[in-house]
Amino acid sequence: MKTTSKYMYFLILGFVLSFISCETEDPDPDPNEQELEIKTVTLDATAYETWVYFSFSEDKEVTVSNFSTSDAWDIGFHRYDVRVNCGTSGPGMGGSLNMGTIGFESVTEAPESGYSLNDSIGIIQESGVWEYINVPGDTVLATWLTFEGPPPTYTINDNIYVIKTADEKYVKIWLKDYYNDESQTGYVTMRYLYQPDGSRNFE
Repeated sequence: MKTTSKYMYFLILGFVLSFISCETEDPDPDPNEQELEIKTVTLDATAYETWVYFSFSEDKEVTVSNFSTSDAWDIGFHRYDVRVNCGTSGPGMGGSLNMGTIGFESVTEAPESGYSLNDSIGIIQESGVWEYINVPGDTVLATWLTFEGPPPTYTINDNIYVIKTADEKYVKIWLKDYYNDESQTGYVTMRYLYQPDGSRNFE
């Protein structure tokens, strides 16, 4: 009888300890859940004869041989000129939307509609001679900076933009500077938050 009681005691104790352990153990994190991170990158877009392309999914500048047929890039810069992978600029599912002069953190969700496709913009290009030409580009993002002169003066509007990437993901961006530390122009500093899961959520 004593042996049976002792056996039951340890059996119940083991069950209780096992239950407590299961209750207090932290659940495994979802491997598909990624923490959103605000990042800042400065791109050297000083050349008048070439464009610089950036991929948000790769989180880096990418080399593109033909922008009009490539889906490897999301946004491109030529000095202060901008294009997004959509419309006349590429085969992607991108688009752009101006959210206005509001706080970067206040944009917590990408709008569902209202995105503009790339059309045509005028740029100054140097290929042996200086010329003003029309090329595929983003007319919405063209408003991020205003040029006046001489002498040359660049004014940034500090608007926040939401764009769709080539594979229809969402990212909010702030084009916040056009100068490097030596006050040279053509260095585009972009603050951005990319949502990789395809949702419109920025929180």
